[in-house]
Amino acid sequence: MIPKIEFVYSWIYNQTFFMLLKREWKLEYLKPSLRYTKKLEKEWKKIDKKVLKEMENVTGMRWKDKEITCFLVNHCVHSFSWPLTVIISGGEGKFRRVDHVIDILVHELIHNLFSDNGVYKLDKQLGFDKEFKDELRTTKAHIYLHALHKQLYLKFFNKRRLVRDIASAKYKSMPGYDRAWEIVEQYGHENLLKRLRNAIKKNKSA
Repeated sequence: MIPKIEFVYSWIYNQTFFMLLKREWKLEYLKPSLRYTKKLEKEWKKIDKKVLKEMENVTGMRWKDKEITCFLVNHCVHSFSWPLTVIISGGEGKFRRVDHVIDILVHELIHNLFSDNGVYKLDKQLGFDKEFKDELRTTKAHIYLHALHKQLYLKFFNKRRLVRDIASAKYKSMPGYDRAWEIVEQYGHENLLKRLRNAIKKNKSA
C-alpha cells in the first residue's frame, strides 16, 4: 500500500509557528504559499509512487497509512516527521527550490517509514549497542536513513542533489547529521541497506 501525500498549507498552523518564534505571519503570505503548494504537489506526483515503492523494496518494510498529511510552513526551526511538517520558505517572500523541498520531504518520510516499522528499536541488529554506541543520538538516527536516501538520489534524482544534501548536513542546527554521512561513505550505503533488510526480516520472524 503506497500512501498518498496530501499537502496542506494552513494559515493557522503557520501563524502559530510565527508566534512561537516571535514573528508576525502576514496575510500576504497566503496566496503565494498556496500557489507554491500546487506547484510542489504537481512535481511530487511525477515521482511519488516510484520513490515510495522503492523505499519498501529496498528495506523490506511496508507503509502503514493510506494517506499522510504534509503541512507546509513558511518559517520554523526545522522540518520534522510527526506531524509531517516541511519548510517551504528560506525567508520572507523567498521560496525554496521545489527540488530541495522534495529532498527534505523524502528525508522526513523515511523517518516515518522507519518509525512505523520499529527501526529505532533494533539497537543490537543495527549496531547501535556496539560499533555505533559512542555516536550522537542524531547520528544514530540518520545512518540508515542517509543510506536509503542515497539509494533514492542515485536511482531517481541526481548526484548533484546528493552532494548538496551532504554539504548542507554540516550546517544543521543539531550536530551529527554530517557524521552520519561519513559513516555511510565508510561502510557503503548498499552494505548498510543489506544489514537493515536483514534486521527487519529477523524482527518480523521473531
